[in-house]
Amino acid sequence: EFLQKGDTIGILATARKADLASLQPAIKLLESWGLHVVIGKTIGKEENQLAGPDWLRATDFQEMLDNPKIKAIWAAKGGYGTVRIIDRIDFTNFKKKPKWVCGFSDMTVLHSHINNMGIETMHSFMALNAGTANPEVLASFRKALFGEKLSYAIPRHEYNVNGSATGEI
Repeated sequence: EFLQKGDTIGILATARKADLASLQPAIKLLESWGLHVVIGKTIGKEENQLAGPDWLRATDFQEMLDNPKIKAIWAAKGGYGTVRIIDRIDFTNFKKKPKWVCGFSDMTVLHSHINNMGIETMHSFMALNAGTANPEVLASFRKALFGEKLSYAIPRHEYNVNGSATGEI
C-alpha cells in the first residue's frame, strides 16, 4: 500500500553503522511529508564497520517487518552486512501484509529476495543521503511512496533513436 499522511516509516541499519545525528535531515524530510518516524535499535550501534552484531541487525529488521504500524522501512546506509542476516529473517507476516522496503547498495539482497516472492520493493537513495539529495530525487521518492504519478524526461542525445515508449518501472 502507498503511504498516507500520518503513516509511520522506520529507519534502520541492516549493514554499515550510522548515527542519529546524520539521519536528522531524513527525519525532518519525512516529518515534513506528514509521516511519523521510528528509529531502529541499530542506529548508533557499532561492531567494527557494522551497525551492531548480525543478530541485532536481523532482529531490528524483523521487528520493523512485523510491526503493523510501520508502513515502510528505509535503510540508513549501505555497505556490507545485509547478506549476513537475510537467512535469519522470517517473511511469513510480511507476505500477508507487505510494506515498502527502501534503499540501495547492500539492500539489493533484500530487494532480490522480496521480489522473488512477487512483492515490490523500492530501490531508492539511503536515508543518510537525504540532506544532500537534489530536489528532483526527493520529489521522486515522495511521489513513489505516496503513489503519485511519476514521469521522467530524458534529454535527447544525438545517438538516440527517435520514438516513444511507455512502461512501468
